[in-house]
Formats: sequence, structure tokens, C-alpha cells
Amino acid sequence: MRIFQVLEGSTNAAIPGNQTWYRNLYEPLIEMGHEVVLFDPREGRLAMQRNDSQARAAFSQKLLETFRREHARKSFALFFAYLMDGMVEPAAFDEIRKSGVPTCNFSCNNTHQFDLVDELSPHFDYNLHSEKDTREKFLAIGANPLWWPMASNPKYFKPLDVPRTVQVSFVGANYALRARYIANLLENGIDTHAYGPHWVGGARTHWRSIVKHYVLLGRALIAGKSASQSTASAQLAEHDFQRDLSARFPANLHAPITDDELIALYSRSHISLGFLEVYDRHDPSRTVKQHLHLREFEAPMSGALYCTGYMDELAEMFEPDKEVLTYRNQHEMLDKVRYYLGHPNAAVKIRQAGQSRALRDHTYQRRFQQLFHELDLSSASM
Repeated sequence: MRIFQVLEGSTNAAIPGNQTWYRNLYEPLIEMGHEVVLFDPREGRLAMQRNDSQARAAFSQKLLETFRREHARKSFALFFAYLMDGMVEPAAFDEIRKSGVPTCNFSCNNTHQFDLVDELSPHFDYNLHSEKDTREKFLAIGANPLWWPMASNPKYFKPLDVPRTVQVSFVGANYALRARYIANLLENGIDTHAYGPHWVGGARTHWRSIVKHYVLLGRALIAGKSASQSTASAQLAEHDFQRDLSARFPANLHAPITDDELIALYSRSHISLGFLEVYDRHDPSRTVKQHLHLREFEAPMSGALYCTGYMDELAEMFEPDKEVLTYRNQHEMLDKVRYYLGHPNAAVKIRQAGQSRALRDHTYQRRFQQLFHELDLSSASM
């Protein structure tokens, strides 16, 4: 099957050399024998970040011309994109759909950032959403949703033969309730290490942190009784808590690590943590929501003893406390971490069960097979 794919390799520019989406969404298609024309959308992302309408129009025209030229040379069976509002003019996809090639746009984080895709979505044939309960959001704007859960690529995410030298670890940015969970473990004597953006900084970051404290304090004081005061006050409390945590446990908080270091850390750690909570629109004064992340699939596939928050959608993917550990609050997390650190044989059984389930049901190769079946493309020519 020939596929036109619009995809950035990285999930986060702050992570050195990150190629998560390239490894998960591009390479599995190649391994399955498909021909993929990969189109780089970085010009579109820059247009979005700068709110540059001329750059967006130029990128849209370049995308459309490349698709038309390649489709004329050899026809495509599928157009697969991972794009957000502001990167491309929606009319470009109306033109691509005229070719008769089915169009898909993949998106995640729709639980709390649906505003990033609500303009583009109605212009695609299918909107692949990774969170199950966001279906109604797409329907409400006249878009066609298709639940397509996250997964992982076993070519990379696999156990490594390294000693387990880390008690408990977490890899990911510092936001929402994560610092509070980490603090609770550290305060109770669990040697926990967190890696990722916003966990630690140097002297320059220290002074910036002090300045930010007074900026947020000033906003909270002058905002009056309004939504902006609530936001500023919540941001101030969040900022000060994280700054205090960094001051008390500097040896346990670390900068971002590479893809390969992440995979190795799953094998080096006795327990790997996950957090499902996010603030709506990343605003700490708004509602706390939950959604699954890539690590819900990467960690078990890598042979980690994975401990994450409970939600019904997770229970559809893994059997709680038999394939992954789950918790509903800080106290339950602490109890389970203590128990499994002291019962390594029980930990091994869950690691093995979680890895087996991930390999059986949650590879991106399997996700693509399911997608092609759903779109009636299973018999499309290679």
C-alpha cells in the first residue's frame, strides 16, 4: 500500500534527539512492507507558533503540490497526517479529498486540548483520536471520529539486560499533580527519581523562578475577583510547590533524557511510574482530567513494573494489578510501591504479564492493521 504521511518525528522539542512519533507511526508501516512518502510539517509548525498566515499559506500550497505530484506519479491508498490548527489551511484537505484518497488526521491530548484540532477536524474523512471518551467532541463539530488508541513499537521498547539500580522512576514533564505524587513518595522515604522538562534547572533557572514567583504574585494581587485571579493564584501555588520540591530533593530531580536512556531506565528501575491527570488547557485553576499517554504502552512493553493511575479505559487495555499496577490516590500509590519493592517475585509476574499483553495487543503494527481493516484498505495493493 502507498501512503502519504505528514508527520514530525518528535513528541517534545525539549527532549534531545527525540524520535518517538517517527519510531511509532512511520517505521512500523515500513516494517509491514508499505511504501510511505513522508512529508515534513515543520514549516507548518513554525507558521502556527508565529501565527504567520503567509507562511501557513505557503506551507499549505507546498503540501498540496507535493501530494498531487506524488499521487500522479503513483496513486496513494491513504493520506495520514498528524497536524494541528494553525499549521495548514483547512481548504488544502478539501482539495486532497477530491482525489478520492481517504484522509486521516491523528490527534492526542484531546481530553484537555481539543481546541488544537477543532478547526481542521471536519475537513478530514476520519479523525483518529487516542482517548476513547473524546468521540462526542468530534461529533459536536461535524467531524467523523475513529477511536485509535496509542500503542508502542517493540523494535525499540523491550527489556534490556541491565541491573536494576533505581528504586522508582518517572519520565515526563513536570505538570499537573505529578510533583505532589513525587513529593509524597520522597517524603515517605522512597528513593524516587523524576526526569524531564521543568523538574530541574541551573542558576539561571533559579533566578528566573524567583522572578516568576513575584510576577505571578503581582497578577494574583491586581486581578481582583475574577477568573484571571483564580488562574494566577493557582499558578503561583503550583510554581511555589515545585520550587520547594526542587530545593528539598535536588538529587532526585533530573533534566530530560534521550529515547534510548528512557528505554534503559524502564529496565534499570524496580518500579516505573505513570500519571494520568492533566489540567484542562494546562490551567491549574481548571478541572483535573485524566487520559492515557504513550508510556502506558511503552513501559509494560519494555518489561517495566508499571504503576499508573486507574481509569476504565486503562482497564480495557491491561488487567489492573495483574498486568500493570494501578492507584486512585497518593496513599494507594505509596502502599503499592512499598509492597512491590519488598516482594520482587510478585513484581516479576506482573512485569511478564504486562509485557505479554502489550506485545499481543498494543503494538503500532497491530493498530495499523486494525485501522486498515476499519477503512476497508486491507486488500489495497502494496
